[in-house]
Amino acid sequence: MPAITVEDVLVLPRLPTLTPARTRTREVRRLVTAPRGYEGEGFPVRRGFADVPLSELDPFVHFDHLGEVDLAPGEPKGTPWHPHRGFETVTYVIDGIVDHQDSNGDSGRIADGDTQWMTAGAGILHIEAPPESLVMSGGVVHGTQLWVNLPGRRSWSLPDTRTSAAARRRSKPSRPATRAARSPCASPEPCPSPLYHPVSFREPGIGITEQP
Repeated sequence: MPAITVEDVLVLPRLPTLTPARTRTREVRRLVTAPRGYEGEGFPVRRGFADVPLSELDPFVHFDHLGEVDLAPGEPKGTPWHPHRGFETVTYVIDGIVDHQDSNGDSGRIADGDTQWMTAGAGILHIEAPPESLVMSGGVVHGTQLWVNLPGRRSWSLPDTRTSAAARRRSKPSRPATRAARSPCASPEPCPSPLYHPVSFREPGIGITEQP
């Protein structure tokens, strides 16, 4: 897991001390056991938001967790071409490789620690698949995908795709529409998000509090 592994955890930046008078701590409302399911051409996922009322999720819509799983040769699978509209996706590949292509002409590779933000907006078609080399060899696959709803005034915005800097260097897009951002989870600090609803990725076990 190159995105989050360090030899000495003490070198990670510490979170700042928050002012109690200006800090609001959110209580845990419910614990949900994510059911297992299959996505795309048949790869296993856990549905993180299953059975949670949408009123408690907004602006989030959907969350899939893939792996960590060690796939045998021939087992890695992807998705066929499929549409999205009215929301944004955040794909974080912790381990493994995903090749992406969309109807906007963007294409590229998301691998070990990379993140991709895709604004579906007025509508986009895309496909996600493992490269032939991974299908032939098998290997460890681990990642997540989060769907984030767009505000009503943005639901018909132009579709766009953005990737983390590492993935951008490996990509060969057909148009210069992508802007770079660093990979999340390299430290406990929030990662910069180009989404209309900013999203922070943090290390497991780190609490989240809010300050107005």
